[in-house]
Amino acid sequence: MLKDLPILIYKMRIASKNMLQLLPIKTRRFDSPFDIFDVLESYLKDVLMSGDVIVLSSKFVSLSEGSFLDLSRVRPSPESKELSKKFNLDREFAEVIQRESDDIISGVSGFLLCVKSNMLCPNAGVDKSNIQKGRVVIYPRDPGEAALLIRDEMKFRLGVDVGVVLSDSRLMPMRKGTIGVALASAGLEGLVDMRGRKDLFGKVLRVTVQSLADDLCSAAQPLMGESNEAVPIVLVRGLNKSFLSHSLYNMEDFGISRNQCVYMRSFFGVFLREQKKGDWHDV
Repeated sequence: MLKDLPILIYKMRIASKNMLQLLPIKTRRFDSPFDIFDVLESYLKDVLMSGDVIVLSSKFVSLSEGSFLDLSRVRPSPESKELSKKFNLDREFAEVIQRESDDIISGVSGFLLCVKSNMLCPNAGVDKSNIQKGRVVIYPRDPGEAALLIRDEMKFRLGVDVGVVLSDSRLMPMRKGTIGVALASAGLEGLVDMRGRKDLFGKVLRVTVQSLADDLCSAAQPLMGESNEAVPIVLVRGLNKSFLSHSLYNMEDFGISRNQCVYMRSFFGVFLREQKKGDWHDV
């Protein structure tokens, strides 16, 4: 066993070069708009390195720019009143969801299934958690611009070249629990096109696109948590440098139209088949 130790140590060193490290950054609670650049500088100045990726809670970014609403000041429309009655929602909450969504497909009690920037978003991303009672948080005004500005500001202030990903949590169809999903990224390839590459058996990949930004958000999610962890920042270190770039991805870039989505195309196909009495019809 001892004679194999040098080989084992060598293999561990090789493995460590391909290992991702995640560092959670705990902050104080923020209840009002703040200068996110100052806050990031104060928490990251001693740890941030070139090549790192900063995964940021999108809610943290929203709070910094004041993207939240006091429900007592929201005046519901007749349409939102109807939605609130049908899906058991507060009228003011339903109104904010309606404003934030591009389309409302349907819903269940307490939730509306919405489309926003070509992404399926329960309640259009409007959230009551981790904010004072009576308020709701909405998505950042421009997630892509926010990610880019943060990347540029860290370069200016700390002299480091990093990637930035804005993260949210999301439900998956027919899966329990939440996972991480990216709203925007800057400084890395948020989507890696694998089409044309070969698998282990030499077969050419036809449709595979790896959502690297989503993968990083899901990796950071156990550290960020969903309740009172107060960890809105996770540093990812060790990402292959080939993934780092000057690319910018916004919500629309990660989204896909419903007629290209296997879930939505299938669901709408079933609905239309029933309406057409058994005849399939492309959406």
